[in-house]
Amino acid sequence: MLGRKLGMSRVYADGRKVTSVTLVETDSCHVVQRKTVERDGYAALQLGIGRRKRATKPLRGHLKKVGLGHVPARVIEVRGEFEDDVTPGKKLEVGMFQPGDRVDVVGWTKGRGFAGGMKRHNWHGGPRTHGSNHHRRVGSVGPGTSPGRIWKGSRMPGHYGNEQQTIRNLRVVKVDTERQLLYLKGSVPGPVGGFLAIKKMAP
Repeated sequence: MLGRKLGMSRVYADGRKVTSVTLVETDSCHVVQRKTVERDGYAALQLGIGRRKRATKPLRGHLKKVGLGHVPARVIEVRGEFEDDVTPGKKLEVGMFQPGDRVDVVGWTKGRGFAGGMKRHNWHGGPRTHGSNHHRRVGSVGPGTSPGRIWKGSRMPGHYGNEQQTIRNLRVVKVDTERQLLYLKGSVPGPVGGFLAIKKMAP
């Protein structure tokens, strides 16, 4: 199912033990479309979460078949085989998870724009004394006479962040069915308010 990251908190066990958790809101997660091997060539579910005011006409036509009544803020497709009762328009409840379950969480890391080599690749930098003008710069990158060009794949400054990242084997600490909240042990990628895909691991 899909969720929205609310931030981190803590849970107390036995009155003393502290566990750091991430709060994930799973309200308004609906099935938008179900794809089958016979019709589409592969099995998958399209899930939508959140609300937004504006949408393109193709997306509105796509959602009109389901009859949601609103436009999801994010639509994500998840491949795999699912139970027969998971039909388009169905709302997924957080009650499908139980404390102690193990889940995989897919998120998108914070976008940091154009970053230098020290921030992007953890370079240690150059000398900071004796008139050095090589503090945070890249330095020499091209080999000498052979091949006379920069090797492909060299670590350089560039776009950093906003990449899909999967955190595996997180434990579900608590499930709040009234507020549709999921408490996951540890941290998950992405900013506060970012969308997450949560997949329950097989026992």
